[in-house]
Parts: sequence; C-alpha cells; structure tokens
Amino acid sequence: MVFNSLLRTSLMACVLGSLSLHHGAWAEPHHATHTGNRGNTGQPVSFSAEQVAHGAQIYATTCAACHGPDLAGGHDVPDLGLYFTTRWASTPLDRLASAVSHAAPLMPPQDTAALVAFILHQNGVTSATNAPLPMEEARLAKIRFPAPALPTPSGRP
Repeated sequence: MVFNSLLRTSLMACVLGSLSLHHGAWAEPHHATHTGNRGNTGQPVSFSAEQVAHGAQIYATTCAACHGPDLAGGHDVPDLGLYFTTRWASTPLDRLASAVSHAAPLMPPQDTAALVAFILHQNGVTSATNAPLPMEEARLAKIRFPAPALPTPSGRP
C-alpha cells in the first residue's frame, strides 16, 4: 500500500517535471505558441501573477528535487514542454488539478490551483485576465488546457 502511494507520487512528479524554472520563483514561460487561452470549447483561462509566483515556489520546494530546477525532466521523468501540452491539450483543468492532488494529497486546494497556474504559465498559456484560477472542481471542469498551435509548412505556428 505504501509502495503504491510512493509510486503514484513519483509518477505524478514525473508528469510535472519539465516546466521551465529559470532565475527564481517568477520564471519565464516556455515560448510555445498556443491557439489562444481558450481550450476548444472551454472558458478562457485566467490565473493571477500571484498564483504563478506561489506555484513557482511550490514547484521549487516540492517538485524540483525530482524534476530538476529547469523542469526538463530526467532519466525517468518526462518533460512538460511539447509532450506535456500535447498530452493535456483540450483536457478540462479539473483533471490536471486532480492529478496534482493525487501526487501531493496533502496540498491544499489553493496550492493545487497555484501549481496548475504555474504549469499553464510555463507552457506559454497567456491568462485572459489577472483573476485567480478557481480552486473549485466544478469551475475548473469548464476550463480546458489550451492546445499548442501546430506548425505550418514554413515551420511556424
């Protein structure tokens, strides 16, 4: 039972592993281009700068030990760049928040929302407003992770 819990926590840590944390808590995002801040038919994504900064601190103290300070993953840890955004594209954010909660079951909802906001920011998602990302599962279910723009034949999105 304890082994399953540790394995689940390790696996989730792998999922969260390739954010781009450089030069402190308020990290520059990856420069991936997204189709907007709206996932397919979901509501626009909004998160606050304070949430992103708090999420960066959580990542640095809770996640970076396994995922590394540059969030690029490692031997058994996948990156959270293109692979991550492709995997989570158009997925309701309540599912991402649930995955984070399963990896860190003692994390309060406001910390989970902050870590999700950080993940979004690091993957180039632009917030529609500076309103905080909601913590409530029902509200997160209406917001989808924006899909990265596909490159055109010229190699640009």
